[in-house]
Amino acid sequence: MNRFHKVATLTFWATLGLVVAGGLVRATGAGLGCPDWPTCWGCWLPPTELSDIPSQLDDSGNAYYLDKLDRKQYLSKFDSTKMWIEYMNRVLGVLIGIFIIATFVASFPLRKSQPRLFYGSLVALLMVIFQGWLGSIVVESELMPGMITLHMLLAMILLSLLISLQAWSSPLPKGSILPGTRILYGLIILQVILGTQVREKVDEFTKDDHGIVRGEWLDHAGLVDHLHRPLSLLVLGLSVWIFWTARKMSKKDLLPTWILGCVLGQILLGVVLAYAGLPPWSQTAHLVLGAGLLCLVYRAGWHPVDTFRDG
Repeated sequence: MNRFHKVATLTFWATLGLVVAGGLVRATGAGLGCPDWPTCWGCWLPPTELSDIPSQLDDSGNAYYLDKLDRKQYLSKFDSTKMWIEYMNRVLGVLIGIFIIATFVASFPLRKSQPRLFYGSLVALLMVIFQGWLGSIVVESELMPGMITLHMLLAMILLSLLISLQAWSSPLPKGSILPGTRILYGLIILQVILGTQVREKVDEFTKDDHGIVRGEWLDHAGLVDHLHRPLSLLVLGLSVWIFWTARKMSKKDLLPTWILGCVLGQILLGVVLAYAGLPPWSQTAHLVLGAGLLCLVYRAGWHPVDTFRDG
């Protein structure tokens, strides 16, 4: 059991790191830095310059990259920085796959004594395989609207599942569930969906040059942005209520403080995004802090422990 807990914990943190990398890919617009999958510009190791990119024919003798655009036009999209950002994201994805396999292997001896660990690990493995396939569809469809949202949503659900695996195998005593946290978790999942949709709307709008300055991009995000902003106030209100209720129940519980702090940080980053022209660093921070917030709320709503307390 202790061995499985260590592997599951390591897998969780590694997966959270992959979410950070994914946020960097989205913020820098590097999703098509490697326009093919699983190779990158036809190479297993990214090319260092244009001359390293394979010729027009692939191993099957078919025209390479020429089904949609001529070679000259396609190569004009080559960007070494974005290419390496996307490539490292893929490498991390492979490492996560290895971690998930290790978690599943570690759960096998526990399949009879702790079946939820075994089946939970199996589901995590199947989710990662599906995520890998979905990632290939995202690239091949050139960031098809809806696919990125589904990709992100499944990543958040996978993080939650890994938290459960970690908690089920933990020797720490279970604490009391904070009221309202499960509702808050649902609201945050909804915010993840809406937030990713906002970014998709911006990407779709900026594919063509409309002559609109960066600071006005969100004005064209439409209904999803109008829903995303006020819902954050509902999340804030519920977080304050959870914090206030927890203070009455136990003044030493730190989870409500961390949750409220993350919510306030998210709102601040949202203001920066809205009024500073979507700076890339704030997009990455917004996603990373959102993932951390979701993990904290899920932990508080399903697997609280007594160690989340101050002195």
